[in-house]
Amino acid sequence: MPGDWSADSDTASFATISAGAAIAAYSFLGFDAVTTLTEETVNPRRTVPRAIMLVALMGGGIFVAVSYVTQLVHPGGVFEDSASAASSIALQIGGELFGAVFLAGLVVAQFASGLAAEASASRLLYAMGRDSVLPKAVFGRLSAKYHTPVANLVITGIVGLIALFLDVATLTSFINFGAFTAFTLVNVSVVFHYVRQRLAGQQLNPVSYMVVPVIGAIICAYLLSQLDSNAITLGVSWLVLGVLVVGAGRAQDRAVAGAERGAGD
Repeated sequence: MPGDWSADSDTASFATISAGAAIAAYSFLGFDAVTTLTEETVNPRRTVPRAIMLVALMGGGIFVAVSYVTQLVHPGGVFEDSASAASSIALQIGGELFGAVFLAGLVVAQFASGLAAEASASRLLYAMGRDSVLPKAVFGRLSAKYHTPVANLVITGIVGLIALFLDVATLTSFINFGAFTAFTLVNVSVVFHYVRQRLAGQQLNPVSYMVVPVIGAIICAYLLSQLDSNAITLGVSWLVLGVLVVGAGRAQDRAVAGAERGAGD
């Protein structure tokens, strides 16, 4: 019966909805990628926040509309092959011709998304290398010919090849692990900033700098806990590897600085 969800009431629990939301959040990722190009932006304090909001609002509107139409065409979320669900729905909507056009557009969009990810990730790695957060000799160097962080582009591309060995659900959860971890820590950082500014005698809005970030951190941490167990294991392993790389970079920089001071003496 249309509109009757009583048959699915046993699966429509808060836990299942939260688990679905933890994966669906992948659709909204990328709105913050523009921040990695802040140093190349004209008037970034004004332009970048507006760009983030516009991307989030426009993307959110598109996702809501597409999700609504998808549910009209294919009610429920069960597919024979979840990896090709989009193509299957396109075939249902417009047949072979529309399916072919949709597939071509999907390929172009994937390439565009990949280029954006390469640009933002390599730029972020360069900034971290330049500031000695990551080993400067590798991540903080620009190509003399192209004036771009070529090593970072290659590293990002190689890491991206991991996608070839993961299914869609695990890959999505793995990406979301990094996103939710980052978003949680960003909210926590805002709270620490508020506390430090208060101790320094500066008054900030407690709602914007305390209440909202705490709620955001709790929500992100909860959604993080709802991800696929394999993705969490892979994400934690990747996080540990990152900590080790950062620690090795810091140790190397301290050794170089000590050697330079010794030579100066």
